[in-house]
Amino acid sequence: IGCQMDYDPPELKESGFTNFSVFGDWEESEFEVADVKDMRLEAEAVVNDVIFAVSHMSVSKYLPIGEDVAFINVETKEGNKYCLELTEAGLRVRFHSHSYIILTHQ
Repeated sequence: IGCQMDYDPPELKESGFTNFSVFGDWEESEFEVADVKDMRLEAEAVVNDVIFAVSHMSVSKYLPIGEDVAFINVETKEGNKYCLELTEAGLRVRFHSHSYIILTHQ
């Protein structure tokens, strides 16, 4: 299985997800990058809090992290694989497979 992301899955386009932009203004650009780092930290905190209850859990390396969204790969103890979307509203199942499987099989 190759682990590359060379396109945006249709589900991400439909959800209105976009990568953060590079701004001409240095201060505004730094603020945007800080938001992205915070979402990654939130996702990593979720993983650390829940990992004891699942077989595998990690922040997706193949789906982009935006200022208000991050993706987490989970494998349950029963062997079910999910890609979860983390936003300020909480977690929801986004895909019924890990992100890298979706990206390489479409």
